Amino acid sequence: MDNLFPADIKGLSSDELKLLPETIRDFLITSISQTGGHIGANLSVIELTVALHRVFDSPKDPIIFDTGHQGYTHKLLTGRKDIFLTLNTFKGMSRFVSHAESEHDTIEASHAGTSISIGSGIAWALKEANSDNRVIIVIGDGSMVEGMAFEGLNFASTSNLNMVIVLNDNEMAIAPSVGGMRHLTTGQNWQQKSKAFFEGLGLAYISVTDGHDINALVDALSVAKSMTKAVLVHVKTEKGKGLPSSKTHPYKIHFSMPFDPVSGAGAAPTVIGKTFASEAAEQLLELMRSDPGIVVITPATPYASYLQNLATEFPHRVIDVGMAEQQAVGMACGLALRGMKPVVCMQTTFMQRAFDQLLHDVCFMNLPVTILGVRSGFAGYDSPTHHGIYDIPYLRSFPNMRLIYPYSTQDIRSELSNRLVNPTGPMVILHPYEVISGDEIDISKSGATGLAMLDEGDAGVIFFLSNAMGVAKTLHETLRISFGSAFRLCCVKDIKPAPTEAIANICKATSRIICIEEGTLPGGFGSMIGEILLDRQISASLLRLGIPDIFVPAGNKQECLSCSEMSNQDLLNRVTSFWPDICQYG
Repeated sequence: MDNLFPADIKGLSSDELKLLPETIRDFLITSISQTGGHIGANLSVIELTVALHRVFDSPKDPIIFDTGHQGYTHKLLTGRKDIFLTLNTFKGMSRFVSHAESEHDTIEASHAGTSISIGSGIAWALKEANSDNRVIIVIGDGSMVEGMAFEGLNFASTSNLNMVIVLNDNEMAIAPSVGGMRHLTTGQNWQQKSKAFFEGLGLAYISVTDGHDINALVDALSVAKSMTKAVLVHVKTEKGKGLPSSKTHPYKIHFSMPFDPVSGAGAAPTVIGKTFASEAAEQLLELMRSDPGIVVITPATPYASYLQNLATEFPHRVIDVGMAEQQAVGMACGLALRGMKPVVCMQTTFMQRAFDQLLHDVCFMNLPVTILGVRSGFAGYDSPTHHGIYDIPYLRSFPNMRLIYPYSTQDIRSELSNRLVNPTGPMVILHPYEVISGDEIDISKSGATGLAMLDEGDAGVIFFLSNAMGVAKTLHETLRISFGSAFRLCCVKDIKPAPTEAIANICKATSRIICIEEGTLPGGFGSMIGEILLDRQISASLLRLGIPDIFVPAGNKQECLSCSEMSNQDLLNRVTSFWPDICQYG
């Protein structure tokens, strides 16, 4: 397959245009099965994306994909074929549309539901500039149920903006679609229902029953282009089209690590092995069997929290609310108000979308809502905005919040069991993404103070959270071997309320304190330790080691540590620069 650009699509004959989607489909299946990526989602929009570039003039007509994981064909048609094999490598091709890659990618988009609002702003600016260019929104894979998407629709529908909103309706989010939007867009009379709904808002409405018919798509988009108001083009597509193994896959192989494209063997949406999330899910399942009051809620990512077995055994008590984080937390409040025991399972990158519900509804009312925040810390190759490195600063600012980072998988099981006997007040249990490797902390040695002392020494103390245990242990060992500097090594579980007395007593007994966190430094775990020192007027010297005030590129843990200046050598340099005398210690 040749490298293609938008002008090439406009120059194709009708016969060549019909053949191109299958060429692209073969390329994507071959390439993504080798690298991993959002295969199922992208196979549904191939013909649609080709038609968009046939009819419109990118980037003068900005095309916004929502979410950005639908953009692989768009990348192929904008000159990026040669970087596809760098997908899922450090600083390689992004899993999402990325303005850093191409001027054809209007925005950075890895969270859902933002496109219509952003597009309305661009369309307004174009209108003010007397431009005839259109803004095209491609929204689908469950994104339309996001509250922000409805806010954007509400504005765009009555503002006479040159917007073409394409609803890619493949009846799926990551998991199958849920809620009223699904009923609106399915069934024998889906066109009539959808037409009445969107026209009732004030939008023009066009439907395409076969979203893989390139001619029908070109015709519909051409009509939409001629309109002088916002129009919604409703396109029915098939997620995973052309990939036989997707037909029997519960998520239509929405995303997978490398897999066999023929048999589907190896298709897996997340890391394989023992994780905090998988252990928490197993414990939840055991607890649900004996306690009918426990209800689990997830906003469209059941696989990230390993909820498949729970949903199979308790389909009425595992509730997928769709891509609607605010609904997930708000619903949990209602359940708690009626004596239920809600547990919200969500990725911390998406938890921030329910910031106000957490503060205003959960914490202000001091409700017994439990949140399992998965992927806290570095989150792999998805996107810089997928890293859960901003959770601690905002969560620890909420009154009434209990915030913990369990020591180990055994500890997260224990915390869940204790919590759900008689939950009181809000609680967030953070846990990391990666597979467990090596020994975990033995919680029988941790005591009841909210921290665990793993090693003794007289050179100082190293505080850390469990997702930074490997980094902390390596630095601890390097200091001991290189300089004979034996630091105490202390893992803290309770972030809020913190074990203030225990931490203060440890700090009073030393002059050097290191705090290591796999999170952003402003307002984070190290700031918590610093506040204790300041409030208690403890004169020890504090060195905070963590992520500076930046967005960290997508990557594996070691790559993310390196670009955050948190490699072992980086940390060692910081320590010896901060305390030059440490080199002569002992």
